Amino acid sequence: MEHQVALSFAGEDRAYVEIVAEELRARGVSVFYDRYEEVDLWGKDLYVHLSSVYRNKAQYTLMFISRHYQQKVWPNHERRAAQSRALDEGREYILPARFDDTEIPGLLPTTGFIDLRTHSPAQVARLVCEKLGRPETSIRADQVPPPKSPVLVGEARFNYSNFNGHFRIGEGTLEFNTHWSKASNTSIHCYTDSTNLRGLALAPRGITLAGIPPIEDLEFTSRVRSPEVGRFVVLQNVQGFYAALQIVEVKDDTRGDAEDSLHFKYWILPDGSAQFAQLVEC
Repeated sequence: MEHQVALSFAGEDRAYVEIVAEELRARGVSVFYDRYEEVDLWGKDLYVHLSSVYRNKAQYTLMFISRHYQQKVWPNHERRAAQSRALDEGREYILPARFDDTEIPGLLPTTGFIDLRTHSPAQVARLVCEKLGRPETSIRADQVPPPKSPVLVGEARFNYSNFNGHFRIGEGTLEFNTHWSKASNTSIHCYTDSTNLRGLALAPRGITLAGIPPIEDLEFTSRVRSPEVGRFVVLQNVQGFYAALQIVEVKDDTRGDAEDSLHFKYWILPDGSAQFAQLVEC
C-alpha cells in the first residue's frame, strides 16, 4: 500500500483534519492528505485518481463525518470508492470519526466510530496509530508537531525550551517553522535548520516594520542570528514567501525568570513580495 491512512473529509472541517494529518505524519505514519499531495495531484484526472486512492492505495480510510461531508460531491466520491473496497474485503477498512450525527449512505449506525466532539486531533492520531499496531510507547515523545498560529498576522508566546524550540506560523505554502534557543533575557538565537525555512536575516536596529530594507540589502547567509528585544527578523520559506518577526520579550530561567519564554509579533506576506510597508499602509 502507498499509504497507511487516507483522510476523507469536507473542506469546512479542514482545520481539525489538518492537525490530525500533522500528528500522524510526525509519528511516521504515511498519510494521504490533499495538501501533502499538491504536486502529485497537479494535472491528474482527480475523479479517476482519487477513486484509485480510496479504493486501492491505503490500508485504512479515516472518514471525517459531518453535515458538510454528507453534502459535498468530492467526499461522497471518496466515500463510494472506500465503501467498495470495504465490501470487497469484508473488514474494517473505513474508520469513521464523527463531528456530528449526520447519516451517511451505506454506513450502518451500528458501525463503531470515534466521537470528535470528545476527542482532540492528537487523541485521534494516537488511536489511529494503535489501529496500525504502533502504540504510543513505540514513538519518541518529541515526535509531535510543534505549536502553531495559522493566521497571517499575529503574535506568539511560548516556552522555547519545549518542542525542541520550534513554533510554526502561517499554514500551507505560507507556513514558517521557526526555531529558537536560549541566548539571554534580552536576545535569542534564531535558526534556519527547520523543515521549511530557506533563510533568515536581521533588519537594522531601531527601524519600524515599514522601514525594513529591500531584500537585496539584507544578509541571509548565516544559519543562525541572535535578535535582541525590539529587533526585526526577516524569514524566507522554501516556497519563496517572506515573513517579518519582531521580538517583544525574552525570558530566561537561568536569569531569574520562572521559565524560558519568547513573545514575538509577526507578519506574513501572501503575495510573494517582501514589501512590508504595504501592511502598515493597510
